[in-house]
Amino acid sequence: MSERLVLRLASSSEEAIHWLVWSTTENEIIASGVLAGSHELSALTTRAGGRPIITLLPGGDITFRKVALPSRSNKQLLNALPYMLEEQLSSDVDSLHFSILEKQGNKVTVAIVADTKMQQWQAWLADAELNCDQFIPDVLTLPLVDAFSAVEFDGQWLIRQGRSTGMSVDADLLAFVLAVDEETEAKQVQCYSDISDYDVEGLQQAPIELPMKLCAQGAVVSSVNLLQGEYQVAKTENVFAKHWRGATIAAVVAVIMIFSYKFVFLQQLQQQKMALDNDIKQVYVQVFKPKKVRLNTRLIKKQMQNRLNQLQGGGSGDSFLAMLDQIAPTLAKSPSVKAISMRFDQKQNTLRLQARTADFQTFTGLKNTLAQQFNVSEGALSQRDNGVQGTLEIKGRN
Repeated sequence: MSERLVLRLASSSEEAIHWLVWSTTENEIIASGVLAGSHELSALTTRAGGRPIITLLPGGDITFRKVALPSRSNKQLLNALPYMLEEQLSSDVDSLHFSILEKQGNKVTVAIVADTKMQQWQAWLADAELNCDQFIPDVLTLPLVDAFSAVEFDGQWLIRQGRSTGMSVDADLLAFVLAVDEETEAKQVQCYSDISDYDVEGLQQAPIELPMKLCAQGAVVSSVNLLQGEYQVAKTENVFAKHWRGATIAAVVAVIMIFSYKFVFLQQLQQQKMALDNDIKQVYVQVFKPKKVRLNTRLIKKQMQNRLNQLQGGGSGDSFLAMLDQIAPTLAKSPSVKAISMRFDQKQNTLRLQARTADFQTFTGLKNTLAQQFNVSEGALSQRDNGVQGTLEIKGRN
């Protein structure tokens, strides 16, 4: 069939759901619309009319990671990917769904999403009697170009950073994220939405497109699918014919896998875990210098996170991000100013900035510029190594 129904689901049931019927032969929109929430999805049951359905998932709910595997990787090692990434993730890997997006040599790109989200999205579609066998992160439907590609969608910027990676950024934080993200510094960003209101280095205006149309064009030619593993959809025409054969093959393969790989595989994982545990303990001892270390790795991670939170002033709330967003342009316009450290006091709503400048005049100029937006007090200044170093306490105005 030459027509596809493309849905863009939201993170929560109350958020808008965009839909579009796209003709691959005419290369144009047949129909489109917006639903107020997941409770209205049943209105598309008739609209689907037997058309294949492609579902786009919000990039903000998906994490992308790249993993380097041993040179001789096999299916069993790929199954161990969740545990290789455990130290990089804040959630329990047993509550997450991992989908392999791309494998080049020994490097694998993985999409990670909470099981609760996958089950929620599938339940919405099932309740509306919409049969879908392809889930694609919305950021991976944008054009794949030499630079990054981006489009604004419902107050968020979807950014595709490569063949199998991307991110979703609130429009208010676009300038800040692009300023601090190391990957974007050397890349231009081709924007398919209007950027006249943005003064951000690296943004380039591409032909303006309707976001849903742009995503639908990429979706219909995409082979990406997060419906893997336990979420893989069985083809209706093959279920009955292959039921007995599939069960037998699965049982035989399972026995072979258990006896052939279990011992070696468990040994490899144990060695990797021991090496990682030792590395974590060494970093913990070097940084925090405890009197004794008799904690397991999970407790050490928790203590390290607590210590980092203390150094950051108890958290990084909205006021901290907003303050950084306002300060960033000032620091960017003063290349001779080098920020040494920042610490945010959430209770006092105060940012303590330790900086280094070439001379006293430059430091005073930085203070006066920031004072136009904030209440700024200056700490002691010292001259060292042909420069001036000092501290500014920056507090938002009520």
